[in-house]
Amino acid sequence: MRFRLPVEVSATLLAASTVFVGMAGLPAWGIFLGWAATSLCGGPTGRVVAVLWRTLPLGAVFAVATAFLQGWLAGVFGPDVPVWASLLLAILVMNPGMLLLGRIRALSLIPGMFIGFSTVLATQAGHFGPVPGNIMWSAACGLAMNLVGLGVAWAATAMSGGRPATAPAAPASPTALHARPYGPQESTASSR
Repeated sequence: MRFRLPVEVSATLLAASTVFVGMAGLPAWGIFLGWAATSLCGGPTGRVVAVLWRTLPLGAVFAVATAFLQGWLAGVFGPDVPVWASLLLAILVMNPGMLLLGRIRALSLIPGMFIGFSTVLATQAGHFGPVPGNIMWSAACGLAMNLVGLGVAWAATAMSGGRPATAPAAPASPTALHARPYGPQESTASSR
């Protein structure tokens, strides 16, 4: 007989283990974002993990590009213009490009992009990682934590006998991850 932990126990044990990640100065909350994204898409299936594996790094790349553009704009504008103005302009330039890529079927999970994007920028702003405030280290650490979250979602499910820690209200169809550019939504006749 195979031993199975209740979902609540496996998820709690894995969540508690992130304390050590935080003690190392890494953004442990990035793990929870990757884990939550997996769960919200219906659990750690091959299709869910594959689409998140593509969109989380893409969001991280756009975060790095946004940070570099913001730094360049701040230099162009000079000290008389507030830093928030260069950041605002950088986001207004970069964000539409990221969203447009969501029209490509393989990259259609835009929330995955936003999770990767926001994790990197929050890691930089929060001065996490081995070189606090460095955008490249922030990208490496933030993205690593998001991807570890995908593994934690898989581990929680495996430890609980194949039951995901959370189930969607309505099961997604096999093509739901690519039904609309905003993620795993059920395709219906009324939405066509």
